[in-house]
Amino acid sequence: MDTYLLMKYFKCAATPEEEMRVRRWLADDPDGSHAAQFKEAHMIFSGMVIYGEPGRKPAVRKRFRPGRLVSAAGIAASVVLLMALSFFWSQYRTQEMLASQVQTVKVPAGRSMQMTLADGTEIWLNAGTEIECPPVFSHRSRNVKIVSGEVLFDVSRDARRPFVVETFASTISVLGTKFSVSVDEDNDDFSAALLRGSIKVTSKLHEDEEFILKPNDMVKMEEKHLYVDEISDAGSIGCWTRGLIDVAGVPFDELMRKFELTYDADIVIMRDELPVIRYTWGKIRISEGLDHALDVLAKASDFTWERDMESGAILIR
Repeated sequence: MDTYLLMKYFKCAATPEEEMRVRRWLADDPDGSHAAQFKEAHMIFSGMVIYGEPGRKPAVRKRFRPGRLVSAAGIAASVVLLMALSFFWSQYRTQEMLASQVQTVKVPAGRSMQMTLADGTEIWLNAGTEIECPPVFSHRSRNVKIVSGEVLFDVSRDARRPFVVETFASTISVLGTKFSVSVDEDNDDFSAALLRGSIKVTSKLHEDEEFILKPNDMVKMEEKHLYVDEISDAGSIGCWTRGLIDVAGVPFDELMRKFELTYDADIVIMRDELPVIRYTWGKIRISEGLDHALDVLAKASDFTWERDMESGAILIR
C-alpha cells in the first residue's frame, strides 16, 4: 500500500473510493503484514502531528536556511525515537501477556522426552511427568511448576531473572545449574538432587525449613519434613535420560511405580509384606524390557511374578 495514501486516510483527506481501497486492503491480510504497515504508517503520522507546525502555510521558493534543515532532522529523529519506543513497549507487553499464560506438558507412560524452554534451559521429562510453564518467560522471572513426575534441569544462567521451580512441597530457586526433581504428591514423595551450581529449597509445609544445596547434596522429604542428604551415586541422578533405571536402595513399592510409568504397565503387589531388594548398586537397561527387569530383581529378592493373561497386569507374589 502506498504510504502517501495511508497518510491521506489518517488525515481524512482521502476520497470515498480511496477509503474503500484502504479498508479492503486491511481486510485482505493473511499474514498480518498489512496491519503492521498500517500501524507503522500511523505512528509516523502521529509523530508528524505531534512535532509538526500546524497553521503554517507552504513556502514558495524561499531561501535555504540551515536552521530549517536542523529542525527537520530533529523532527525525523523524534519520530524514529517515538516509533522505536512504541515498538519496544509493544514487544514488552506482548511478552508479559504470553508469560502470564500457562501451558501443560504431560508425558505419557512408557515414554520420556527432552525439550528446550524459551530461555535456552534444557529439561528432560521422565515417563508420566506433568509440568506447567508459560510459552515464554517474563522479563522479571522464569517460573515452572512440576505437578508430578521426574524432571532433570540444565538451567541457562540469567542473573536478572531467577529460575523458580514450584512443587506441592517446595519452591526451588536457581540461577544457572543442573539438578533433578522428583515429585509424587499422592504418596507424599519429593526430592531434589544437585549436580552443578547451587539451589535454594524452601519448604511450603514448614516455614523454617530452607536449605542451600551444594553439588552432590540432595533434599528428601520424610513425614512431610525436608532434610539434606548426600548423593551416594551421582550416576544414578537422571540416569533414566540415558535409558537406565537405578534399583539400588529404592523401596520396592516405589520401584514398581517407576516400572509402571516406564513400561506403561499395571503392577499389582499381592502380598502384605513388601519384598526387599538386596542390590547395593546396580542399574537396569530400560530397552531390555519389563520381563527382564523383574527377572533381575527376583534374583536378589524373595518374590515371584506372573502376568495375568486376561488383564495383562503383572502380579507380584
